[in-house]
Amino acid sequence: MNIQEIISPIGKFLEWTFVNVYEPIASPFNTGVVILGLVALVVWLKVLNGYVVKAKAEGKTP
Repeated sequence: MNIQEIISPIGKFLEWTFVNVYEPIASPFNTGVVILGLVALVVWLKVLNGYVVKAKAEGKTP
């Protein structure tokens, strides 16, 4: 076994990732949906954190 047998599959995987994952994300609609989803996730986590802070202030277990 030589080093080329290890590096070649890694290179093919990276190439596959760019072709099948990153290029489709390049479309503006898909990018917008991904960004909207990430913003919604951040907002939801902040709301949940507010509930945890309120529960701790009231002495309840969150």
